[in-house]
Amino acid sequence: MKRFPLLLILFIFSVSGYSQTITTDNFEANFDTLLANMDKEDWVVTEKLSSDLLRYANPKSELELEAKGLRYMYIYSVAGLLNEKKLSKEKALDKIKPLKGKEMIMRVLPFNSSCYINCVHLDKDRKNTFFSGVNNNEGTQIFSFEYVTIKNGITESEAELEGKYISLRGKLSEISVEGQTLPHFKLFFTEGTYEFMEP
Repeated sequence: MKRFPLLLILFIFSVSGYSQTITTDNFEANFDTLLANMDKEDWVVTEKLSSDLLRYANPKSELELEAKGLRYMYIYSVAGLLNEKKLSKEKALDKIKPLKGKEMIMRVLPFNSSCYINCVHLDKDRKNTFFSGVNNNEGTQIFSFEYVTIKNGITESEAELEGKYISLRGKLSEISVEGQTLPHFKLFFTEGTYEFMEP
């Protein structure tokens, strides 16, 4: 597989609280702010900024790659609000339902066959499908369980995948919310592809 160096998916982020109209002139600066600041896990701010950036990027073919990443970042931010119970399950679901059928680039995570926190492994019940358990940075909150079915199949064995960092893409096909104490999304993606990344 080719290495695909997408810095926008490495999630080295945290957002300071401000809002402004997104324009051609300030898109890149705001995008960099989102990438640089999500590490603070201020989901109120990141949800707003990723939504504004996505609204601007969606209709522009030259920003197609950024839009795919922003869709996922928006879901990630909404999941943070859901888990902290700042959004009801119904409201969180309503926010991301418009993304059904859209292609996304997901968070880069390591493959670890015995891990369930911020890692990827093979789903035992679904052929050619990666499972990701996605959490906050400390691993104390559950944000989503994600299933990405690879359209051309997974060619490597579990042993060959072990320890590799994987960037997943796919089209969001199913969305639901699970959990009472730790509410989180359950997301299914079809037409998936995967790339290996440098750690």
